[in-house]
Amino acid sequence: MSKYINKLLTSVFVGCGIAAVLTSCRFEDEDYFDQPAALRIEQTTAEIQKTLVGVPNGWVIQYFTADDEVEGFNILARFDQGGKVTMAGNHRFLRDGNANKYTEFSSLYQVLREDGPVLAFNTWNDILTPLVDPVDPSAAPGSLVKDGEGMAGDHNLVVLSYSNDEILLRGERHSARIRMIPCTGDWQEYLTSINEMKNYFANTTIPNFYVMGPKADTLYFKNLRKGVVTYCERIDDPLFPTTVNCLFTPTGFRLHHENEINGTKFQEFHMAADSTCLLSEDDSVRVVALWDNYIVNVRNATWNFDLEQLTSAQKSLVEQIAAEFVKYSKNYMLASIGLGRSTGKNAVKGLVFTYYTNTAKTKTNTAGLALSTSRPAFGQLQIGYEENCSVDGNMEALAKKTDIESLVRQLGASFVGVYDITPNNYFLPTGCTLQASNGTKYILK
Repeated sequence: MSKYINKLLTSVFVGCGIAAVLTSCRFEDEDYFDQPAALRIEQTTAEIQKTLVGVPNGWVIQYFTADDEVEGFNILARFDQGGKVTMAGNHRFLRDGNANKYTEFSSLYQVLREDGPVLAFNTWNDILTPLVDPVDPSAAPGSLVKDGEGMAGDHNLVVLSYSNDEILLRGERHSARIRMIPCTGDWQEYLTSINEMKNYFANTTIPNFYVMGPKADTLYFKNLRKGVVTYCERIDDPLFPTTVNCLFTPTGFRLHHENEINGTKFQEFHMAADSTCLLSEDDSVRVVALWDNYIVNVRNATWNFDLEQLTSAQKSLVEQIAAEFVKYSKNYMLASIGLGRSTGKNAVKGLVFTYYTNTAKTKTNTAGLALSTSRPAFGQLQIGYEENCSVDGNMEALAKKTDIESLVRQLGASFVGVYDITPNNYFLPTGCTLQASNGTKYILK
């Protein structure tokens, strides 16, 4: 249909130009050339109107403003033949106490015959108009009131192409690109599914993502959850950052504009079938949460080993270490061993021993042995040990009355190696499996 509209507009301009040339010759020629163009415009607007009304469950308007510091919005819309449109949304700029709440509102629309067909929402609508209104600072966050432009949204949308499956539009004043697709289900359920998908893969704990191209190229998305992404070449102190806004969908997310990684283009991402990442339209670009960085650099809590998965030699060392805790105090008991950061004086990052300090097992403390951890490649963990590596203050105190330190060092050295990591969740792991090339496997949780 976009080719049809372009052909139509060409006919309008050509027709008008010829008519102007021939005015001095024959007045009736103006009618001859202008009338078909006018009829074509009228026919096109009628077809657009029919397309808008013909989708029984309405449309999803994937709406962007021209302000790239603001996320995109999902607006549901149902059109009737009489010029009424009912919209629904749950975005954060809804007023009158409705922010982030599902809300519906009806208003009027028209398909205008201008230089090209324009979908105009020409009366106030609680869902759409706050994104267009150049509001007073008292009515919306002051940062959004820029030179009287508000968020630089548009209520008049130039129709670029249309079909029963997709309508593409452009803001008449600010030129943001907007897309409409049919909604096939219940409106509230549709918006709920978007929030559920967003919460699944875009969390505050791991806000950053690898963008991996087909040629082993890797860039980054920072802060995807906010809907305003920094696309950059380096995650720390971002190099060549670009701001890209997006909106979330029931299957992933969509960027306002098409982007690329070394020539491979992408705009919309969907969840992979195995839930390991998000894939671009042709599956050539992957968006992967920095889950390996989260595991390797160790969160504030500790990744505890499943002691049943340890080797027989390691289990023997653990039993001896447990006995040393009891030797130090009859109230002490080893609770777990893991990778993390100890909490004692001169805390270390590495092997952490959590132990109970009372017989009721209601109080715990930690003692630690420093190990090095690094990522030799994506999805890998390398554990290193040095003979002179430090221990924290609690381990030093335990070592004054027991033989625990030598046992702890033997256990720490036994974990040295490179492991492939398989997380139990690729967007927010709560555990993982470490697999060495020699077959050694550990489970952390």
